[in-house]
Amino acid sequence: MISKRKHVFTDHKMIESIPPTCVPYLVLLMNSTVFHILRKGLLRFTPSGLQIVVAEIIATLELCCACAELGVCYEIHGYLGLGIPLLALCFWWCSVWGNAEACPCGPFEECLFGTGLDAEVGKKLLGQAVGGAITSFWINYIWSFHMNEEHEALHTAAECQAGLQVHMGLGALIEGIITLISRVVALESVNWNPEISLSTNAIVTTVLVLAATSTTGGFFNPVLATALTLGCRGNTLVEHIVVYWIGSLVGGFIGRYLFHLRHGYDKLKES
Repeated sequence: MISKRKHVFTDHKMIESIPPTCVPYLVLLMNSTVFHILRKGLLRFTPSGLQIVVAEIIATLELCCACAELGVCYEIHGYLGLGIPLLALCFWWCSVWGNAEACPCGPFEECLFGTGLDAEVGKKLLGQAVGGAITSFWINYIWSFHMNEEHEALHTAAECQAGLQVHMGLGALIEGIITLISRVVALESVNWNPEISLSTNAIVTTVLVLAATSTTGGFFNPVLATALTLGCRGNTLVEHIVVYWIGSLVGGFIGRYLFHLRHGYDKLKES
């Protein structure tokens, strides 16, 4: 019993020795490591038919937890504290996620422009829904250690704060535009040099998030927005659906349509 108490006391002292301003960055590093090990371990023993479900669960959980912690970085160090780790994470995610998307825009676009609602699309959406649903459990567990003032405030707050800071119509327009840009870049870059594609997507994503942080939060991902802000103080359920679901999905649909329109015209010219 004494040994156990000493161990807990030592762990507590170790946490207190970490500079509070460094805490969110260390949490981001820890989360990336934990989820990467989890991904490697689970996918090794998961049947091939369920691998995309597991990959989407882990990728969505990793994305949502990271974005919640990036909010802490933003509170402490502003746009610089948000932009630099986000850019690094985008490079990392593009390198390790494989076929997982952690965003429903692509699967819903497949329903409209591609193969329809087939088994693969259904598995992706299921994995994303599960990953988003369990996000709060992991986030609150990490914040429960109260490693800095921001974590303590977030963990003990009666209500969370929504990201929408503008009128619903303007918010939907902003989310639609940044989703459109993100999707067009993602689609166009598929056939580029891998290094250029990765760099372009990471930079564009970071710029779009920074550009919309003070208006909608810059989510351009319905599952991410729902996992982190649904039911939070600052917007109603209708506003949330219109801005983060309808706005983003319509933006993605327009981007996919423009992509097909351009490449269909290119094929017509070639023929």
